[in-house]
Amino acid sequence: MKISNNKLSSVRTYFFETLSKFEESDVKSYFEYLCDAWLGLSKIDIRLNPDVEITESELLSFFYGIKDLLNYRPVQYVAGKSWFYGLEIGVREGVLIPRPETEELVDWIVKENLTAQNVFEIGTGSGCIPLAIKSNLKKATVFAGDISEEALLIAESNAKVLNLKVHFQRFDALNWQEFKFEQKFDVIVSNPPYIPNSDKTLMHKNVLDFEPGLALFVANESPLLFYEKIADFALENLSESGALYFEIHERFGSETIKMLKIKGFLNVFLRQDLQGKDRMLKATIN
Repeated sequence: MKISNNKLSSVRTYFFETLSKFEESDVKSYFEYLCDAWLGLSKIDIRLNPDVEITESELLSFFYGIKDLLNYRPVQYVAGKSWFYGLEIGVREGVLIPRPETEELVDWIVKENLTAQNVFEIGTGSGCIPLAIKSNLKKATVFAGDISEEALLIAESNAKVLNLKVHFQRFDALNWQEFKFEQKFDVIVSNPPYIPNSDKTLMHKNVLDFEPGLALFVANESPLLFYEKIADFALENLSESGALYFEIHERFGSETIKMLKIKGFLNVFLRQDLQGKDRMLKATIN
């Protein structure tokens, strides 16, 4: 099939027919996502103005986007952006795509730490977590680190576009002793790698082939490796009234709680996400 004109309705027909190997509900979601990202059209706009004309450049974007989707590239990478806690976040291969459950973690932090002065996030990726925190806790000084130079470049670009000041730096959680800070932190937060390599067989091609394994996977024999190291960092770098927040693997909630208590953390709270899965932890040292 060829597109005879630049009307969105023709593009939509071509889009659905070309991507027929996918579930129709997924194709509908992809189309709406790209219309929003590239054309600024909402679902309602698409329904009310199906014959709106788009430019040749926009038409080409859809052609190339369809090719990418056929190769299982995530729609967020195709669009070049994602939305997170009210912010538009630029994403591409090299950083994880922000997830809704991580928004829940940010919401927990923001609502409980309105007077926080210093915040540090470990494993920043696209920068979505510290940028969302900074956009809501205007008076806080927010720091964020990642071992990936590529991720830091993307995070810094997002901060510039959003006009939000976050102090990004290279940080290796597994060798945290090499990094010194002048201040203590009221909040330390991390969504570190937590998926055992054995879980790869359960994951979709669009994740395995495109999202950075460095930010996702850990060895089967040490699934809490990053949590243990970050907990040690927090013990030395949290303020007296500060709190450590983690996003966790749903299967390792009890093990993570046990580890934190053994290390001396108090008031360890486990919270489920909106899907009813054990997903977030908070711990304090006092």
